[in-house]
Amino acid sequence: MQNKKRKFLRNEFFFLTNERGFTLIELLVVIAIIGILAGVVLVSTTGGVDKAKEASAITTALSIMAELVACQDDGGFAKNTAAPVAGNPVCCTSVACATALTGHNVTWPNVSAKTGWAYGTPTGTLAGNNYAYTLTKTVGGVLQTITCNYATAECD
Repeated sequence: MQNKKRKFLRNEFFFLTNERGFTLIELLVVIAIIGILAGVVLVSTTGGVDKAKEASAITTALSIMAELVACQDDGGFAKNTAAPVAGNPVCCTSVACATALTGHNVTWPNVSAKTGWAYGTPTGTLAGNNYAYTLTKTVGGVLQTITCNYATAECD
């Protein structure tokens, strides 16, 4: 009796002597399911990457606020005649921003390289407490804008 039981277990469960394997239809169904799942994962992670880049751009733009406060306290000017250029000074001796104000060596960060956002032309003045600068990016044919306001020290 024990020999028959061992023979049954060995033949039926471990070696599958009577089975031929998977059919072509079964394999195609499994491949299709895997493809659908991969597509869903790819679409859901793309949105997360865009949101992370936007959050990074906002954080980078907010990091300039402290320099703008110090610049205004020291009687400096922030560029408002054209879009800021990465690497140029944030606090300048004039509105044209040709040279940095003495003691101020903070430069506009290169937000475009890591996030794809670009600086727009700022408006207002620090002295008037209405200075604002923007970051823009086109996503799916739609122009998105982040506006940073000096008066509220916020970017949205």
